[in-house]
Amino acid sequence: MAFTDLKAELQCSTCMNIYSDPVTLPCGHNFCQNCIVKTWDWQEGIDEYPSCPECRQRYRKRPDLVRNRRLSNIAELFISCFTKQHGTEISGESRCSVHHKILEYYCSEDGACVCVSCCLTGDHRGHRVKLLNEASKIKKQKLRNILDELTPEREEIDKRVWELQTNVREIQEKVVSEIERITAFFRDTREWLEALEKKSLSKISRQEKLVSLPLTNRIQQLETKRDELSKKICEIEELCNSVNPLTVLQKWESDGSTLSGSEEIDIGDKGEENAPVLRDLDVDWITETLLSGVAAFVTDLKGRLQWQKATDLLLDLNSAGYHISLSLDYKTASYSPKEQGHPQTLENFQDSPQVLSTKSFNSGQHYWEIEGSESGFWRVGVAYPSIERRGDQSGIGNNNKSWCLCRWDDSTYSVRHGSNFSRLSHTPSCSRIRISLDYDAGNLSFYELTNPIKHLHTFSATFTEPLYAAFWVGWKDKIWLLWDNPWVRILN
Repeated sequence: MAFTDLKAELQCSTCMNIYSDPVTLPCGHNFCQNCIVKTWDWQEGIDEYPSCPECRQRYRKRPDLVRNRRLSNIAELFISCFTKQHGTEISGESRCSVHHKILEYYCSEDGACVCVSCCLTGDHRGHRVKLLNEASKIKKQKLRNILDELTPEREEIDKRVWELQTNVREIQEKVVSEIERITAFFRDTREWLEALEKKSLSKISRQEKLVSLPLTNRIQQLETKRDELSKKICEIEELCNSVNPLTVLQKWESDGSTLSGSEEIDIGDKGEENAPVLRDLDVDWITETLLSGVAAFVTDLKGRLQWQKATDLLLDLNSAGYHISLSLDYKTASYSPKEQGHPQTLENFQDSPQVLSTKSFNSGQHYWEIEGSESGFWRVGVAYPSIERRGDQSGIGNNNKSWCLCRWDDSTYSVRHGSNFSRLSHTPSCSRIRISLDYDAGNLSFYELTNPIKHLHTFSATFTEPLYAAFWVGWKDKIWLLWDNPWVRILN
């Protein structure tokens, strides 16, 4: 590899110098340790996730930096070779490779550091030279001027990138919401069509019984009369074939009225009053049932297809447990091992690290989205205002006045309500959750905001009080000293 190519490969893309104490990020790119730390400090200052300056891969928290020993050795070897070739040293006095004297001057014509002999008798004789410190100050001033021009431009680019990334995240969130809405719509449509199909088939079955039963009864009556006639015909035929005149005459006299055949048989084909009325299926009635059902669905459909915005929620300081720390915007609740000194009210949770929202719901459809920490143990759900404020039963999910989804520190989900506890088979793959509430229908659903969105669980209940969004954060078995404190944040 050419010398200049090797130098380019060994340059940090942030400071543009040869790597100093290089580290490797999970994405595979290398930076000076000091450079990447300063970059992440700046990103946190503008409330942005840490990211790789080259590929822009983002991390939810700072990843561990792995020192690249091989790259560090190559960089040190390169600097050593560069020193021998250009007569410079990294530490100590820098000496000329020709005269072995200290380099004190800078030749502005050749752009090289030279010694006094180079200026008087060497290749740089008669050239314009300056003392190294003076030349360095001039060069630094030029660089500062360039930096003053480039820094605002880079900040403007960073601002624009942040705005675009924010726009992308908003679009992605809307896509997830739209996917959920359309998926729920078609699921409900299928259920509605199945119900309408059952209703229509049931009406056809009732129509069939209504039309067929009189005809079936009449058929049975006619078959009975036919059997009686057949019996009489056989008896008369026997008499006609008899060779004994006495038998014929005696039978005729004893049962003449029965065998005369003069009785009129009502077979319903002469317009008698007791003849059944022939009926057909009322197709118009069945069609009207379908049309009225479809019309009702279309009316409901117009309301369901209206865009539903996420409910804006804030956390209620007056309900916060003593070990709950709230952010300044009242959107984030985190666990604190120390009591926070919240105002003591009747609404505070005294034994549970949890907090309720300021807003309540007593009708309609609503949803909100949260993001939880990857460590620790947290729960999200809803609770009645009459939930207990002290004791183990005050925790959301531990009573009949709250419903919740639990994210355990062993990366599993479970759902809780009253004495019912159930682990879910789905393994968490995302720390963002959507809680969807249909108060009137009595449904509370939880979704994982993956792509596509993943339905986790739905509670069905008859709600009898207003519902507040509820959040619980803490540690299982009190192992919080080993890790960062868990947290839950409202995204909308």
